[in-house]
Amino acid sequence: MIVMALDHIRDFFHYDAALHSPVDLHSTTAALFLTRWVTHFCAPTFIFLTGLSAYLYGQKHSSKELTRFLFTRGAWLIFLEVTVVAFGWFFDFNIHGPVLMVIWAIGAAMIFLSLVVQLPYLAIVAVGVAITFFHNLGDNVHFTNGTFVNDIWIMLHGPGRIQISEQFRLNCFYPLLPYFGLICLGYAFGKLFGSDTAPEKRKKALLWIGTSCIALFVVLRFLNVYGDPQPWEHQSQPLFTVLSFINCTKYPVSLLFALMILGPSILFLYFFEGIQNRFTKILTTIGKVPMFYYIIHIYLIHTLAILTENSDPLKFMKVDGRFHLWTIYLIWVGVILLLYMPCQWYGRYKSAHPEKWWLSYL
Repeated sequence: MIVMALDHIRDFFHYDAALHSPVDLHSTTAALFLTRWVTHFCAPTFIFLTGLSAYLYGQKHSSKELTRFLFTRGAWLIFLEVTVVAFGWFFDFNIHGPVLMVIWAIGAAMIFLSLVVQLPYLAIVAVGVAITFFHNLGDNVHFTNGTFVNDIWIMLHGPGRIQISEQFRLNCFYPLLPYFGLICLGYAFGKLFGSDTAPEKRKKALLWIGTSCIALFVVLRFLNVYGDPQPWEHQSQPLFTVLSFINCTKYPVSLLFALMILGPSILFLYFFEGIQNRFTKILTTIGKVPMFYYIIHIYLIHTLAILTENSDPLKFMKVDGRFHLWTIYLIWVGVILLLYMPCQWYGRYKSAHPEKWWLSYL
């Protein structure tokens, strides 16, 4: 959640954000590329951990209750995406062209998961593996623009724009299919955190799975044959060759992108599980209220961007009216500090009022 804010601050404040992609090796710098690249860990990991959380929820509730929980939360997230979240991004409801981003992807994936949780555990594993490993076979599959099958394909494997009518269109930035695969894998992964799995066994599995994902990523990426529609290329500088190697496709999440992100994320769990100190307390304070944090951080960042847009005292930090990269990090730290107290308050309020069912939706 904290790393995610860095990318959104860059979107609103960095002078180059509206001109070039930060991962375009023809126009970026190494610092800007890595600032963007490190935030790649957010969306796939959110989806993966959503599946894990669903498994743990299902351990304490019936399958019918789990299905209802996933479906209602998923529908609620999609509603938030096109209303509250959309307004935070644009300060406009954009009713003629809603944008489907990460909250939509999480919500839709939860709805699909609500259906497959009725299947046997191994069947869910198979679904997750099959989609994640083989959806890139559809990279070169195309349909005629404007047809119903093409619109469905955009939603599943886009991204793209779906023109519903002359006045209304959907802009799908986060195609669903790879995220559905990841949420199924996360659900299967949740078994490692069940009460019947010994900590020693879980630690060994985390180490094995994490290193295997990284190794498989390196091998497949080096071969440059399958797993990502964007092959890596040798660059004029060795550092940029490395950047090309890790510059995998996020829209939609490719197999190599998923392996590149999930491997280190799982190893992070291996190394830091059970560690409790002042720093982890800060992290968990924010992590316990993710939807609340997500909504208010967008409104805060957007408001600050407007307030500082024409600020003369801040001109030394800017290029063409927008901020240098080094100031993005300062703003990032400031935003996290501002958000900590509201998250702490809301977390305590939520814990103190378990009888208020509606709090579970935010």
